[in-house]
Amino acid sequence: MNQLRKQEVFPYLQFHSRRTRLAEGLENSAPHYHDFYEIFLVEEGPLLHHVNGACETVYPDTMVFIHPEDQHFFSRKDKGAVQFFNLAFAKDQFDRAMELAAQCTPEVIGRPLLDKVVLPHELSRLLLRRMKWLRDVNKWVPLAVQEAEGVTLLAELIVLFALGSGNAHIVPFWLRKACDAMYFPENLAAGIPRLVELSGKTQEHVTRSMRKYMGQSPSGFINGIRLERVAEALTSTNRPIFDIMLDVGFQNTSHFNKLFKEKYHMSPRKYRASSMNILGQME
Repeated sequence: MNQLRKQEVFPYLQFHSRRTRLAEGLENSAPHYHDFYEIFLVEEGPLLHHVNGACETVYPDTMVFIHPEDQHFFSRKDKGAVQFFNLAFAKDQFDRAMELAAQCTPEVIGRPLLDKVVLPHELSRLLLRRMKWLRDVNKWVPLAVQEAEGVTLLAELIVLFALGSGNAHIVPFWLRKACDAMYFPENLAAGIPRLVELSGKTQEHVTRSMRKYMGQSPSGFINGIRLERVAEALTSTNRPIFDIMLDVGFQNTSHFNKLFKEKYHMSPRKYRASSMNILGQME
């Protein structure tokens, strides 16, 4: 089994960030262990993670913590491609990040770190962008800035591994995947029938699961996304309110107006006018 050493993998920095992809023809990575810490975040999968003789399935938006000397490798669960982002970091940087995490979030003091945590999709995308920045940053960014960003990002990840990410870790993968897909305009406009279709479950099962794991009904979830899209369009375009309403899937004007007032405490027309006034003052 290969041993990876910090001085060989990233000799000049305290961290190392890269994207790994297992496509057709590459069924698994080489078994290895190392003298540094590692965190990986799954972008595309699922994948099989083999660690210390055990094997578990890891789904997208899942982040896993690897300790020094852990023996592990990755393999594909099925014929689909697997892609994940690695963030490796030296023990010294881990200690610095632990101190920073404790200063900013005292609740982490004395808490053991979880082996893995499932993240809300938007948080996962944000963290992936920051890992990509660390990978792609060039010499024009001072080394001190790179090191500071690496420690700050790692401290935030430590908080997530110490405290978890809310209820995201208990939401079934099929439900998270279906809900994430509802942010696409064509799915959002189709509404509940499309959510049920994407889930592969019955509507009754979807409703029970959403109330149990997310604390809301399918209609509440979908209407929440629709209202956010309407609010974005009101402040960024001059399109007629009626057209915006139809685009996101609302069919009844009075029902739409009622929901909008409940969420934003004013009519769509006043919301647009208020936003335009604020923007005008800023300009």
